[in-house]
Order: sequence, then structure tokens, then C-alpha cells
Amino acid sequence: MTDSALTVLLVDDNEMIRDCVTAYLEDEGFTVYSYATAEEALELIAAINPSVCISDMRLPGMHGEEFILKAQINSPLTRYLLHTGMLYTLSDELRAIGMTDGDIFLKPLHDLSKLVQKITQIAAVRGGQ
Repeated sequence: MTDSALTVLLVDDNEMIRDCVTAYLEDEGFTVYSYATAEEALELIAAINPSVCISDMRLPGMHGEEFILKAQINSPLTRYLLHTGMLYTLSDELRAIGMTDGDIFLKPLHDLSKLVQKITQIAAVRGGQ
């Protein structure tokens, strides 16, 4: 069980995936805020100030990379992960904000414990915040 103070923001337009990942992370003790659009999440990210933000790449309207780059300005201490169904190579801009290939999780992710391990690892580096 993780520290319940650890906050995760999830952005995915697929309701079933959003509900499933949210429920799993909440069962693991995380506080989770989930949104169907990048625009919705962007409006609230500064207020939420999550430790980790998990974003789909293909979203209606603003796509995942654009969202992450804008969100990072409003919440610079947040670590960003991609949960996507497409093969994706990180752009130079995403690498510049500290993302690595290890921050990409391909759908369908059959073992969500891998996502929990990554979030826990991020929290350990941040001192549990």
C-alpha cells in the first residue's frame, strides 16, 4: 500500500480505461483525479498539483504531448507518464522536461502493478511527495 497523500492525475478519453486505471490506483492507496480531455485537466492541474500525471497520447482536441508541455508550465514539479496505444518516440521537448523512454507505458497494460512501481519510484525520488 502506498502513501495515500500521493496524488495522481489521469487523462484518458476512453472511459473504461480511465475507470479501470483509476480504481486500480485508488486500491493501491493513491488519490486519483481523472479527466476525459486534456483541456479539462489543464484547467485544474495547478490546483491539484499531482505528484504524477498519466496521459494518453491520442486525446480529442489537444493531444498528449501538447498537454504535457502546457501542464508542465503550470505544475513543474509533476512527473509525466504516457499511457498510449501507439508506438511513440519521445520528442526533444518532452526529453527536455525530464521524460525518458521508461515513462511510456503501452496499452493494453495487462499488469498495472508496473505503473504502480513507476509511481512509487517517482515518489521515492521526490521524498514521498
